[in-house]
Amino acid sequence: MNSLIDLHSYGHDIEAAWLMDRCLEVLGDEELTRKLSPVLRSMEQEVYEKAYTSHSLANECERGVVDMKRVWWVQAEGVVGFWNAWQKTGDSRYREASEDIWQFIREHLADKREGGEWFWYTDESGKPAMEKPIVEPWKCPYHNGRMCMEIIGRMKNGGEQYEITSAI
Repeated sequence: MNSLIDLHSYGHDIEAAWLMDRCLEVLGDEELTRKLSPVLRSMEQEVYEKAYTSHSLANECERGVVDMKRVWWVQAEGVVGFWNAWQKTGDSRYREASEDIWQFIREHLADKREGGEWFWYTDESGKPAMEKPIVEPWKCPYHNGRMCMEIIGRMKNGGEQYEITSAI
């Protein structure tokens, strides 16, 4: 395969890593897991090293230019993806990143106004984009809702504590 464009979507990469891990668990194919796990660990490490800055994940990198927006769904996938990476590797930096991104979400992305959801994105410092709608065809509570369900399920199964209340 050859890429058609020079674009790295950090949210898609970290999401793909944890979803593919889940698929491997469901399939139970040891040979396929042996082949793909190193690729998934590499994807997680790349996102961590290239996109995880300022307590959150940069959006993407196109032609060498990093889009520093903190897009709502990218942060949600970062929480699950790094939690999954920690569960698979035991590397505490991934758990710390997951918790750090969750804190960023609570402080900056969660719209604390009555009836608020999450802002579409913030800048790198956490200032929300007020010009974008809270909900529209490409912005719905899918990724953040799934993030909450994934983390709750993973904590129940692993007995880990993780403050997920407030700003959901």
